[in-house]
Amino acid sequence: MKGNKHKGFTLIELLVVVLIIGILASLAIPQYFKVVEKSRVSEAMSLIAALKSAEERFLARGGNYTANFTQLDISYPNMTATSLPGKFFTASLRAGNCTGGPCYVITVTRHTNNASVAARYGNYSLNVNVPERPNVQVSACPGGSNCKELID
Repeated sequence: MKGNKHKGFTLIELLVVVLIIGILASLAIPQYFKVVEKSRVSEAMSLIAALKSAEERFLARGGNYTANFTQLDISYPNMTATSLPGKFFTASLRAGNCTGGPCYVITVTRHTNNASVAARYGNYSLNVNVPERPNVQVSACPGGSNCKELID
């Protein structure tokens, strides 16, 4: 029996496989960055929840809110009176008077820390104005309107 006993893939078959892998990767990589950034937003949400609880306890004791982190009954590494740095976010606090009485605004801003922020989002900021707008809102997003998908 004479025949071709060489077994293997042709160049065309290999190119088709590489092309299919490339197409799948181009679809999956943006979704990967979205999932990673959403997991990092959970740090901001946890920080916001802790600050809201601490501010409510401070209000119950003193009758008003504070803009000083050190007056709250919480403790974080490297916390100062005006800044609360986290692994991926830095929080700031501002007190004021709203139409219904005392209020405060929590702003958490994304920062890079040996990790890059996907260009789709940039160093964005999230705001909470309690009690007037207690839901987390995007206040600044260098990447356009893409940041809203992180908190939805």
